[in-house]
Amino acid sequence: MNRLIIVGSPRVDGRSAALAEQLFEACVEDCPEDEVALAPVATLDIGGCQGCDLCREPDEDGAHRCVIEGDDMRELYALLDDADELVVVSPVYFAGPPAQLKALLDRLQPYFWSDARADAKRPAVLHVVGEGGDPHGFEPLVGIVRSALACAGFALLTVYDWVGKIDGDGQITAEADVRDAACEGQRRA
Repeated sequence: MNRLIIVGSPRVDGRSAALAEQLFEACVEDCPEDEVALAPVATLDIGGCQGCDLCREPDEDGAHRCVIEGDDMRELYALLDDADELVVVSPVYFAGPPAQLKALLDRLQPYFWSDARADAKRPAVLHVVGEGGDPHGFEPLVGIVRSALACAGFALLTVYDWVGKIDGDGQITAEADVRDAACEGQRRA
């Protein structure tokens, strides 16, 4: 199995990075025969979508491709295409994703035109990390991630709520609340 862990934080050493590293190590330990890749947006050069819609038209190979060249998105497309399972670890910024993660999600537009959203979905999970205190929650983050990943052929199945449960040093202080992503607002034991 191929797993891809996308770290959506612009910080190399923040709470999200610490959790993603723990998830990466757990994957390596628990399933040593599997492939696992870590893709932190803090170390990737990903330009924002230009809205040019040139990815709408297939190229000579029949593929829908982003015309932006020279950044790390081409490598990420290959990792996404090979992934059997996707994990996204993201801080919540004003109820949504940080700009760097949003740029990555927006660059999934070629998948929309390729109709990958109509294919059988591969599983994805979202780990939401934050200090806490935002009265508006993080439902916009969940919706944005769900929508973008669906276009790329993934189904967001589970949301792990780590908000207020990882300290500034990256230490887990409490277990995450787990939600079925298909059942907004419902908690499960």
